[in-house]
This record gives sequence, structure tokens and C-alpha cells, in this order.
Amino acid sequence: MYSIEYIGYTSVIVASNLALLENRVNAFKYSIIIMLVSFLMGCGHGFEGEYKTSAGSSIEFLDSFAGSISGDETLVIGNDYIESAGERTRYDEIFVRQSGSSEYLIFVENGEEQAWKIIDQNTLQKGTDIINIRLTRVD
Repeated sequence: MYSIEYIGYTSVIVASNLALLENRVNAFKYSIIIMLVSFLMGCGHGFEGEYKTSAGSSIEFLDSFAGSISGDETLVIGNDYIESAGERTRYDEIFVRQSGSSEYLIFVENGEEQAWKIIDQNTLQKGTDIINIRLTRVD
């Protein structure tokens, strides 16, 4: 049989191993929390950057007309704002919405939404093929 001293020594080892395991689990939980908070702080809608505007059309005559009247304006899309000509418009929320097979960048201000169709990671479009405004990322 085992002596009391041996059992006591074994229980001290088990207790210290349990404490070590508990410390490792706590460290793991805290590192997961820190990673999630860091990830969420860095999360945006993915379309932050500087864009050039252009007007266009699938109809040649309208395309040349739209191109002649539209200026090359630069604007910046931020995490919660659009800045153009020195003026910043803040939005309550900017996010990406999936609708059918298309994606849209949604700008929410005072409960009202504006939707820009996402053509690709560098291009947004508002309007139709007949007449539209495109934002093309330049940075």
C-alpha cells in the first residue's frame, strides 16, 4: 500500500498541475478575446479608400454626353463617412449586403439607405446600364 507521505506528495503534484493547466486555459481565453477585439476594431466594410468618379452609359451617344459633363471628382470613403471637396458626410453605418447574386455597399443615414452595386473590389456603380455613375478606387 501507499504511505500517507506518498499520497500527499502525489496530491500536491496533481494540484500544481491543475493550477498550471488552469493558468494556461485562462491565458488562452484572454489571447482569444484580445484577438477578437483587435479583429473587430480593424473591421470595416472593405471599401475604404480614395475613388475617382465617372459617368457613363451603355448607349454611345449618352456615354459621350455623360463623359463630357462629368468632372473627375475625387472622394474618400472611410469607415463611417464619405469626404468630397473637403466636406465630410458621416453615416450611421456602412456595410456590404448580399442580394441575390449581387453585392451592394449600403450607406445608412437617419434610417435611410443608399445602395451602390459592387462591380469588383475596386469599382462601385450607382444607376443602370443606360446611365450610371462609377466610383473607381485609385489607391
